[in-house]
Amino acid sequence: MENENKNDSQVVEPKPVVEEPTAVPITPVSNVSQEVPTQPMEIKTEVSTVPEQVQPAVQPTQPVQAQSAAPTVQTTQPVQAAQPQAQPTVNKQEPQVQVIMQQNDNKQKKKMDKQTLFRIIAASVIVLGIAVYFIFFHKVEKPTDEGDPKSVTTAYFQYLVDGRYREAIKYVYLPEDSYVTEDDYFMFTQSNSNFKDILGNGIKDIRKTSKTETKAVYIVSLNNDRDYTVNLDMLSDGNWRVIVEDLYLENWKVEVPGSSKLYIDGSLVPKSLSKANDKGHDVYTIPAIGPYKKEFKVETSFDELTKKFEVAGSNSGEEIKLELKKEDEINSALAYIKEMWNGMYKDYVDGTPNKDVLVKYFDTNFKEADMKTAFKENFDKLSGIGNKQYTYKDVEMESVIVNPDKKQMIEGNNVIRIEFGYKLNTTVDYIYEGSKDVTKSMTRYSSIKLTKTNDGYRINEITDDKLFNYLKYTVQEY
Repeated sequence: MENENKNDSQVVEPKPVVEEPTAVPITPVSNVSQEVPTQPMEIKTEVSTVPEQVQPAVQPTQPVQAQSAAPTVQTTQPVQAAQPQAQPTVNKQEPQVQVIMQQNDNKQKKKMDKQTLFRIIAASVIVLGIAVYFIFFHKVEKPTDEGDPKSVTTAYFQYLVDGRYREAIKYVYLPEDSYVTEDDYFMFTQSNSNFKDILGNGIKDIRKTSKTETKAVYIVSLNNDRDYTVNLDMLSDGNWRVIVEDLYLENWKVEVPGSSKLYIDGSLVPKSLSKANDKGHDVYTIPAIGPYKKEFKVETSFDELTKKFEVAGSNSGEEIKLELKKEDEINSALAYIKEMWNGMYKDYVDGTPNKDVLVKYFDTNFKEADMKTAFKENFDKLSGIGNKQYTYKDVEMESVIVNPDKKQMIEGNNVIRIEFGYKLNTTVDYIYEGSKDVTKSMTRYSSIKLTKTNDGYRINEITDDKLFNYLKYTVQEY
């Protein structure tokens, strides 16, 4: 027992044993020096689970010198069943604790193995998904040196070979303020047989045939042994672009009401592209536009119109007209025409200065000299001044109606053209009969352009030169 106690004490003090807590055969004490490994063996920390009442049996009776005492294997081994009385209680419980701990370790390892497996599978699925995306759906583009015509040619043809037509257009030359979309380019490639031969073929060779400071020509050879000539122009910023023939119409014109806003496919067309014509309309010259169906929108203060049509249907251009259909706006304009006509006649009779009449009834685009012709001279003719046979007096516009045979049109952002009929009543003084007064009526159709302002209307253009000087005895029914 004394030797056993000494051996037991040697279990606690030396360095840990590295062996697993499994049972091994008992080795005779005389052979210990041959069986003990040269390196200290680790002892599992499961020994700390031994009950406290057993601990006094394993205390050493005297100090043990570390350099002379090597740890013995038999103190950590289970005792054979034939000698249970020779072993202390601690040796009976120690293997049991080790077995239980080992079983728990096995269960934990199995659980951890399942979790690890699931994590590996999940990670593999994610990595595979990313790989599939980049292979089939997303191609990592190599940087293109747009200052090098060969690099631009290579990138452009690579898009064509891959069938990515909507992206190839970024290397195509387009004039400034052009209206050519990715869809325009796609439809162009689908209708051109040359592009169909390019799809799916690899690029075999790209060689330069000529190059100046601003122009370059390259020959692209594909795997199908077909060659394609590529012409490039250098932009003002030093970048190169591919010239594609017949992709768009150049300097295409569209006429709209003056001062209105024009949109093409939702993009506002800059006013700098427009010029007024003799009708007061704005004519836009579009530098480049795709010859396919486009959406045009014209916007004015009165109304707006959205219209779609094939640009190629009119190679030179198109006029977009807006009809005024708002009845309250039309009725307001008719009421103003009657009020304006009668007011101007009264001012003429009263001798109101021309400049005051100009401010009162005419738009700012009218010159005083033009207004004088419309106002003073025309009313002189209407009143019969200088006529020795008869004169008109007490002229009044009795009624005004819209002309049912013509359309009321929007001529500008705030300009409308009114087609109307009117009835005048007047007293005719027949001088040659001794100043005999006779009441006469006259009806006729006319037209006028009006500008709408914050406080009403103003005369924009007198489109009927007989409006203020025409009177006939015959009646034209309207």
